[in-house]
Amino acid sequence: MLRSTKNIAALAAGALVAIALSGTVNAKEWVLKYGHVGPVTSDDQIPGEFLKSFLESRSQGQIKVEIYPAAQLGNFREMIEQVQLNALELTHTTVGGMASFVPELQVTDIPYMMRDDLVAEKIAASPLMDKIRDEVLKKTKNVRLVAVGNTGRWRSFFTTKKLVKTAADMKGVKMRTINSPLQIEFVRFLGGNPTPVAWSEVYTSLQTGVIEGTKNAATDIIPTNMHEVVKNVTLDEHAYLFGFWWMSDKWLQSLPPHLQDLVIDGVQQASIIQTNWNKEYDSRSLAEFQKFGGTVYVPTAEEKATFLPARDEMKKWFSKKYGDEWLNAFEKAVSDAEAAADHDKIKHTHGMPSLEEVTQTARRAKLCAV
Repeated sequence: MLRSTKNIAALAAGALVAIALSGTVNAKEWVLKYGHVGPVTSDDQIPGEFLKSFLESRSQGQIKVEIYPAAQLGNFREMIEQVQLNALELTHTTVGGMASFVPELQVTDIPYMMRDDLVAEKIAASPLMDKIRDEVLKKTKNVRLVAVGNTGRWRSFFTTKKLVKTAADMKGVKMRTINSPLQIEFVRFLGGNPTPVAWSEVYTSLQTGVIEGTKNAATDIIPTNMHEVVKNVTLDEHAYLFGFWWMSDKWLQSLPPHLQDLVIDGVQQASIIQTNWNKEYDSRSLAEFQKFGGTVYVPTAEEKATFLPARDEMKKWFSKKYGDEWLNAFEKAVSDAEAAADHDKIKHTHGMPSLEEVTQTARRAKLCAV
């Protein structure tokens, strides 16, 4: 009887080991390919390296992350097309990458709409981005927005020769834009000569004079050695560089629920890491730009005012071309974000007024300004 009991125990233990080994051998694995256009030293690479470590370790090796920097898989449009076809699992773009698919997204590039980072970051987490996610998924059938952050701070004017202090100084300047009709019209309204150029071709185009300036941030200029060809920057900060993380919905849905949650968590954390890293890197990049002989210029209030008519003109242009729905949604997101940011400031200095009180104060201030 004792021997029989021992035999049964041995058989049971052997069966458990076999089941465990079978589970290990047959455990399904997934590959997440992440493609971006930045060099390996860029803010696009930093969150990718975090995501690789995060997912590979926490999935117990079930998810392998491969990173393809420096436009190895193509430009913004080409990588979004790959995501749409389920040939690429994840990419990261500015609004320009999606503008040819869903042009209404250009609303976030209307210049001089957001006053600072506090407002922009609240918009990144607002219902507006839920609206964008739903619209893109509906139109592309497979491209899902899974996170929104910042990809290089704010767009400003970098030039090779002419320092731009006022809108009048933009006259005739061949300014590089992304492939976005709104940005093209913006530069044209200021009197410049808008010239869409792929990111991988910007350095050579600046060097050869095909373009005389580019709308970027110092975080874009220094890693790509463009400080060798651009010599001035005017920090007008006309547009916040939202970073949109696009994922193949088919690939995401192929994962078991617990891995879906893990992936979304990882990408959203990567987005936060990129946003925070860019804040610190922007100040270092501007200092390096000056060290290399570049001129950093901040317009006075009077000089900045010469650019502001472009905001109203681009709102009219957008409304005429795409209607009021997205413009109204963006303006509401800005207004709500400003009220929330003001509430946070007051809360930390004078106590805790209600959000309604802050909103009423803001409205009174606007009425007084009018």
